Formats: sequence, structure tokens, C-alpha cells
Amino acid sequence: MFRSFVILSVLQSTAAVQLSLVGGAGLNEAAYVKLRAALKQTLEGSLEGTELCVGHSSEGAEAILQSASQGNCDVGVIALGAAPSPERLDGVRTRMLFIAGDLDGVVPFSHFAVATYRSLGVEGRHFAVLRGASHMSFASGQPSEAVAAVDLQPELSEDAAHAGIAELVHDFLRLGGASLAAAELRATELAGPVLDALHLEGSTALGKPACNSDFPTNPTCQYPKFPDHSMPFGPAPAPSPPLPSDCICGSPWVANTATPMAYGLSSPVTINSKDAFQEMKDTHPFHLPHIFNECDKPESPCVLNGTTVTEPVLKPGALWPATAKSKPLSAYELKSKLKSKQAVWQQAKQPGAIPGLDKSMQTCSSINAAALDWALKHADAEVLERFKKSGEPLVMVDDIVAPVGMHGPTWIANELNYTREANSTSPTGTHVTVQSWTFVVANTNEGHVPWFFPVGMHYCKLMSPARAMEWIYTDSLRKPAVTTVMV
Repeated sequence: MFRSFVILSVLQSTAAVQLSLVGGAGLNEAAYVKLRAALKQTLEGSLEGTELCVGHSSEGAEAILQSASQGNCDVGVIALGAAPSPERLDGVRTRMLFIAGDLDGVVPFSHFAVATYRSLGVEGRHFAVLRGASHMSFASGQPSEAVAAVDLQPELSEDAAHAGIAELVHDFLRLGGASLAAAELRATELAGPVLDALHLEGSTALGKPACNSDFPTNPTCQYPKFPDHSMPFGPAPAPSPPLPSDCICGSPWVANTATPMAYGLSSPVTINSKDAFQEMKDTHPFHLPHIFNECDKPESPCVLNGTTVTEPVLKPGALWPATAKSKPLSAYELKSKLKSKQAVWQQAKQPGAIPGLDKSMQTCSSINAAALDWALKHADAEVLERFKKSGEPLVMVDDIVAPVGMHGPTWIANELNYTREANSTSPTGTHVTVQSWTFVVANTNEGHVPWFFPVGMHYCKLMSPARAMEWIYTDSLRKPAVTTVMV
């Protein structure tokens, strides 16, 4: 979508340092006249080196990184509105400054947050935030069609944005300064809640792959397999090469928040639950949630040991931009297989363990409401204030039962519903409802059945707290294109 870029003219400063500026996002040279003039002033004075390289958007950043990897850009590399991967930065030996706008809709702040996280401890990389800047704030004039489709409304004027950029570049070139220090601190503050949310999801966007519980390599997972039986023709082969020992076990959100919420155990009984990432359709072997022990008697101190199974669905969804650099990093949904409340209560010897416990249409929606609440409580204060003033709200609605179809339970294919509806009281005139499909199987014979009869289940489609956080930071601020959209 953003393939075109323009290499702008090379400027000679009074200090004999060349400024090479590469544009992107479908913008032409005229869009960078003001920025070029502002940056030219930063080169005045005594600087060591011959060339400073500045690139805007993903295409501009790629061009200057390519040049730097070839030994150019000895004064430094400055990427505006871009979040290159650490792998892309490996061959660059010069100092680098990355400046993000917290209202960038083309390269959302979550991408920048992950870039900062994955560059922790690497010397010579600086990440700074220009408050109130959008993607177009790094240029001038009319945005290209590609930028206009996804960018957010800036809170800075063009002149203020370019002056702010120049100030940060000035400090970077002089090896430090108050403006750069404040902008780097702001980047860390803004990134924290996003990174925490992605950790809760168990996101692979943070740079580590998901574990395979059938072939454990991470000793901290301690995930017991159940039922550990396969359809013909036996189990799938082990990953080759083996997954690393620091792979992601599963979703901490599912294990530590969703599971106890769904089970509703009464003190002094607690659940020690572990989650694993596996594809729902994988039957080599089967992957089912399970409770491995039972309590001795009612209302006695007891810890139940259980497992759940989750599949993160990594896609943007109809209400989000689909381009690689603009889409959310978080999962569209977490397909989670939980045990039923009836089954858990029976193992806990808790009175009232009847099938009706799982007829509630709020089991999954209450967990999704908790994900949104977590994001609202942990979002940066300034971001939260902006969201409440201008953002499109998320509203949780009751679960809907996924029926059994010709090919089995439709729960696997039916995805979490995000639906835009009119709302005259919201800042945008709309809100988005979130609705989970639910699938329940009674705990026949208290679970004492052969492994190929999966009983005592309550499956949910869960919203990740990271998807809620990205919504609050960026996606809620996009102008809705239509009144009602069904996903």
C-alpha cells in the first residue's frame, strides 16, 4: 500500500555535513520542503562526519537503513514514523534516532512500542515520541490517498511539529539534550502499557515464538498433556529445529484471569491453571482442557491443577486497517477451551455443581469486559483522557451459543463479533459491540468417560487485553467509515 517513496535532494550545510532525506507513504518532494528547511538548521555548527540520513515512513526508513548498512550515513540515521524490526537494524553501525507520533495511524504506536522493547540494551538506538503528531506531521500539505485512509488527526500544527522534530534532531546530533531526554522518557511511559498488554496476551510480536506443548522445550511451562491421544495416523512430527527454551508457554491472561473468572471457585479452593497455544483443529494429538486432581472434601483448603488450550487468531478484522504496517499487533481473538464450571465445581466438591451453572450468557462476555477494564486501568493517563474525549467506545454484549453443524461444533469457525452501531452519546456517534460465541458440553458422569468423549467444557472467544489497549491508543480514534459493519 505504501510502496512509493521519493529520494529528495541532498543538502550541504555550513558544517559540510550532507543531509540526505528520503520520503515515503506516496508523498512527493514538495511535501518535505518545510521539514528540510527545519532540519537544515540543525546541521549548522561543528559536527563530525559527512552525511546525516533522514527517512520518513517505512519506505524512507528502509532506504536510509540500506544506505547505512553500506557504510554511509556516518553522522547518524533518523527514522520518522517508522518501526523497523531489530533484524533490519542488525547491519547498521551508526547511531540511530526513531521519532514516533503518538497519533500516527499509518504506523500505530504499538509497532513503535515493540521496536523499543526489542532494541533494549542496544547501544546507540534512541526512541522518542513527538506528542500530538500524526504520520503526516512529519511532512506537509495534503496527505496521499494511502495516508488519508488510515492516519489520525494531529494535535500539532505543521510548524510546531517540524520545530519539535528539529529540536529532537539537534539534541541527538549533540549527543543529548533536555528535549530528547523528555521525548525518550515519554516513549518509555507510553510503551509500557502496550507491552504489558502484549505480554498478557502471550504475543509473539515481542520477538519469541509460541511453544508447542506436544514437544516441550521451555522448562518453565510445566504443561501436562491431555488426553495425549491422536487420530490416525499418529502424532505430528516434532518441530525441526526444536523451538527455543524461552518460547511462549501460552496466554497469561487466559491462565491467570480468564480461567479463575470462568470457574468462580469459592475460597479456600483455588485453581492453578496453565495455558498452551495449539490450533483448535489439531487432532494429532487432541488438545483438551483438563482438571487433574480433586479436593478431599467440601470447603477445605485445596488447589486444583488444570490446563486450558488457546489459539490466538492473528488477523486485523474488518474494522481495522489490513496493511502490514498499519494493522494491530494483537490477536483478533483468543480461541480458548476452558473446563465447564460444573466440571470444576465437581472436582472441588463445591455444592451446587449442576449443568445450569454454564447456561449463563455472561461467562465469556464478563472475561472480555475484564480485558477492557484492565486496558482502561493501565493505559497511559494522557492516552486515556484522549480516548474518553474522542474515542469510539467498546461495549460488551451477552454471549451467543455456537450450534453444532454438519461438520461438528461451529464454535471453531465462528469468530468473535465486533459490530459497529450508531450511538448518539459517544464521541464518534458510534460504538463497537463485542460478542463471544460460547459452546458448552455438560460433564456427563462427572467426567468419568473415555477420552474420546470430550465432556465438561465451556469454550469462549476472548478479546485480548492487548487488542483493547491498541483500540484505546489508536484504533478508536479513526473516523468510522460506515454506521454499521458486521464482521
